[in-house]
Amino acid sequence: MRGAFTSGGYLWGSMDLVRESGSPDFKPREANLLRRIAPHLGNGLKMAALRVQTPVEEGGTDVPGVLTLDYQGNVVQHTPAAERWLRDLEDLGPGWREWYGLPRALHTVFLLLRRALSPERNRDEESVPSLRARARSGRWLTLYGSLTEAIPERRAETVIIIEPTKPEELLPFSMTSYGLSPREEEIVKFVLRGLSTSRISRTLFISEHTVQNHLRRVFEKVGVRSRGELVKRLFFDNLYPTLFG
Repeated sequence: MRGAFTSGGYLWGSMDLVRESGSPDFKPREANLLRRIAPHLGNGLKMAALRVQTPVEEGGTDVPGVLTLDYQGNVVQHTPAAERWLRDLEDLGPGWREWYGLPRALHTVFLLLRRALSPERNRDEESVPSLRARARSGRWLTLYGSLTEAIPERRAETVIIIEPTKPEELLPFSMTSYGLSPREEEIVKFVLRGLSTSRISRTLFISEHTVQNHLRRVFEKVGVRSRGELVKRLFFDNLYPTLFG
């Protein structure tokens, strides 16, 4: 039995439950229980992922890692940075270069790429599936997958790039975690661009008083008291918690 835990339109976790050989199948009441708790688990995983500040890693580096996988999903080449990011995602065993030893995040990107290029879909040779995952260190990592060009003596291979997530890429998740409304998210984006209350008012064709009311509710939801604190909380706390001291 498999459960997918979503919240705010994003997948935050999943669960595979397997019975021991010879045991009875899962019963409808057990499936219904998982169905009922799935939304709560999705919300909890989202809050845990987005509201925990990232620790600072001593001697850390943001150099992207690159891996090349053959058509079976086994690693044929990788950079040292790639292995370091993989170890941050999950424990790696002695045979981690084989398909079944790789972190699940890599499996997902590999399979997404194969699906995007499958015959029943409109083939897009330049398709670049991506995935964001929170590593064990607390850092958010983004994984990109692409396919190399096949040659007569070698089949096409999968290239996966792993790098720290950029602050602007994480912003939608951060706003979602605090339950901001679409209008509040719109105003926050203008605040991040440095627009004044009057400029936001003219851009959205609403009064300055309405803008201030929206900002007041945003401050309450996020737990801050100024625009500067808002920017730091939404934009940097999950990536660079000590940037502002």
